[in-house]
Amino acid sequence: MSDKQFVCVTGASGYAGTAIVREARKRGLSVCGTYFRHPIPGPEFHRLDIRDADAVASLFRSLHPSVVIHTAADWTTEKAMREVIVEGTRNVASAAADMGIRLIHLSTDVIFDGERGCYTEEDEPAPVHAYGRAKVEAEKIVQEVCDDFVVARTSLIIGLDWEDAQSRWVRDAILNNRPITLFVDEVRSPIWVDDLARALLDIAEADYRGILHVAGPQGLTRYQLGIFLAMMQNLETLKLVPGMAKKSGVTRPLDCTLKIAKARKIIGFSPRLVIPDLEDLDCG
Repeated sequence: MSDKQFVCVTGASGYAGTAIVREARKRGLSVCGTYFRHPIPGPEFHRLDIRDADAVASLFRSLHPSVVIHTAADWTTEKAMREVIVEGTRNVASAAADMGIRLIHLSTDVIFDGERGCYTEEDEPAPVHAYGRAKVEAEKIVQEVCDDFVVARTSLIIGLDWEDAQSRWVRDAILNNRPITLFVDEVRSPIWVDDLARALLDIAEADYRGILHVAGPQGLTRYQLGIFLAMMQNLETLKLVPGMAKKSGVTRPLDCTLKIAKARKIIGFSPRLVIPDLEDLDCG
């Protein structure tokens, strides 16, 4: 990126957003960010309700970033998903398109039904729950509204500082002596948050438009991942109970692993393994 370009991160107070801002600063890039519920100190951060189309357009006009990396989301209720993930993305995409701003939209692996895994960018989405359906709608909006965009699909975003949802859930259960069930038949492609941040900024700079998978290279079950995260923090694992998603009564996609060969080719994507010594599924 040239010195005249800079990045705006929506959802900059979130786990991925925080890492993107941190990585942008490390690269010496100009960066700004938005938040909604959790204020961030500094003049480069702005409170923004992406459900407000006029507010989004006004902020983008005043800042005019070269690239918007859109991570803001809300999956607490179906209403919130509709308002924030779907309509909020419409507002962000429309404002970016109107001002000729490149948009990197963060999406998810659970847009797929999980029937076979190792999904490519060309595979047709088939979500099985509300969050996946909202994300599919958001993807379609970006593709319909924007000319200069990338839909970046990722998986479970993890770290060892206990700020990501998966790690925090595991930690809290162990520290509160509360058994939790982790599925041995649900497989994902977890990615270190710093690897994701680097990839998204590389994508922002790349001459590519379309869909790109930016997940981890290793297929891991929820149970494998939970055990690993606990052991890395020297926590007891007895409270982590293996279970079967198929028998849980909850509708979940079972194998949403993603192929990342295209990202390897286009941006030199080389994410780290989560569990280095474990031989497991690698979609390539």
